[in-house]
Amino acid sequence: MKKGILTVLPILFLLVAQSASAQRIDARIDSEDFPSGSYHLGDTQCDANIWIQNTGDVGHQFWISYSVMDRRGQWYTAPPVSVWGDPSDSSTVFANPRWYIPNDYALLGSYQAEFALYGDYNSHTGQLHNLLDQVDKPNAFWVVR
Repeated sequence: MKKGILTVLPILFLLVAQSASAQRIDARIDSEDFPSGSYHLGDTQCDANIWIQNTGDVGHQFWISYSVMDRRGQWYTAPPVSVWGDPSDSSTVFANPRWYIPNDYALLGSYQAEFALYGDYNSHTGQLHNLLDQVDKPNAFWVVR
């Protein structure tokens, strides 16, 4: 009986390990197109584009955070955007997050832009979790009058 259990346990362990690895949620930022040039107060930052690739084993809903930082270090974050990604070696998924430049309190000057890719979003708290990838660009664009 003991011998039978000792024979079966390694097989069960391998099956569980294979099953767990088959449910890996992962993705990466394949490419990005940060805003560039000059924008006026009240303009829409609508030319921020990102392409992600699901590098995991299962289809999954991914969340993208788009943030910008002014020259004094103040961060502004657009509402998160979600995209569905099927697992594939070659396909990418596109998203176009938007940040509206506040008319009344945006600082003039240079802004850094950042994309962060997350695997989870808690709708009750509004928090993103499980950071998968991140990319930023200093001096991405300028806000002018």
